[in-house]
Amino acid sequence: MGRKLSTQNQLTILFALEKNEEYEEIRKDFEDNTLFRIEDFLSDGFLLDEKIRLLSPDILILDYHLKNINMINFLEEAIIKYPSTAVLLIIDSSDLIDIRKIVKTATRNVITRPLDHKILTQLAMNAFISSFKDRKIQNFGLNSKKMGKLLCFTSAKGGVGKSLLSVNLALVLANLTESYKVLLMDLGLPYGDQRAITNISPEKTQSTLDLLLIADELSPERISSIVQRSEIYPNFDIVVSPGSADRMAEIDEAKLRKTIRVLKLIYDFIIIDMDPGVDDITKIILEQSDKIFIVFTPEIPSLFRLVNYLKEFQWLKISSPPEIIYNKRPKKVDQKINTILQKILPYPIFCSIREDNKIAISSLNDMYPAVTKKGVLRKDIMDFAEKILEWESNN
Repeated sequence: MGRKLSTQNQLTILFALEKNEEYEEIRKDFEDNTLFRIEDFLSDGFLLDEKIRLLSPDILILDYHLKNINMINFLEEAIIKYPSTAVLLIIDSSDLIDIRKIVKTATRNVITRPLDHKILTQLAMNAFISSFKDRKIQNFGLNSKKMGKLLCFTSAKGGVGKSLLSVNLALVLANLTESYKVLLMDLGLPYGDQRAITNISPEKTQSTLDLLLIADELSPERISSIVQRSEIYPNFDIVVSPGSADRMAEIDEAKLRKTIRVLKLIYDFIIIDMDPGVDDITKIILEQSDKIFIVFTPEIPSLFRLVNYLKEFQWLKISSPPEIIYNKRPKKVDQKINTILQKILPYPIFCSIREDNKIAISSLNDMYPAVTKKGVLRKDIMDFAEKILEWESNN
């Protein structure tokens, strides 16, 4: 007669199946196997995340048709949020039409009904073993870390000051006493401005594309080999744009999503400086963002484009409306512009940055952070950062 394993050596299982009857059929096979210990059973996905955090099961046996859960979103996040839990996904034969979606989530262990109960325990063990071999981020020490916030800067046209605002905001957040870990990511593809603004040498060729290429192998160590540091803007990481259109075809949307999820586990704030307008890349960033800042300036062409740009948001899968940043707010025509804005803008202005062309231009040409010089630009950017921190503390 074989010796029973102690509970410390058993693999723990959480079942999340739509039908109680199916669980009852499966349960006995696992209870009779001394390798496993059943932790719990759920027939509803509403509390699945909370239950996994509480129990930290070795194996999750999951029904693709579980109620009250967006299964594709859950599977995409599970590999990052629960790296020590192997997932064995049960699908129906009719679900094979969705197999491409499932594969994109990096879910490797899938079984199709009708289930062969005799081999299910072995499949669960195989899922655990394959997952154990493939854990790229198991030793991050980040499971209890609060997810970072993604802040993206976009606009309807170029030249409105996105890059200057985003780099100075990154500097402020990174140098607070709270010691926030901050990443500035230049997605002005392929010719972003952050390399020039932060004075990062052209010899340092690692860029956003290199980060996306290793999306399946991301770890703090791998990321640190790609990010840059600026002597002018200290204490935060920077990923510059490639500066060449040669490799743009290498951008993979699934890898971009996965990269963003991992970065949120490592950084407190990810600030993305994007190209104007909406394309396939910016759509993904907008969907993944915790705050979207649309920057505009008071010239009539900028206002005209802003109104049209805001109309596009009704077609995007954005959970909350964008925030509007009024940049280069002038003194002389302020009242006239404000009257126009009240009539045309569907959302209130999140904050305004007063015009200070002398410091703005000097900071770019002489390479120093605008917030290091006393004046209205510094005060308004500091107020902007304070509003973000107030929002972050409440979320």
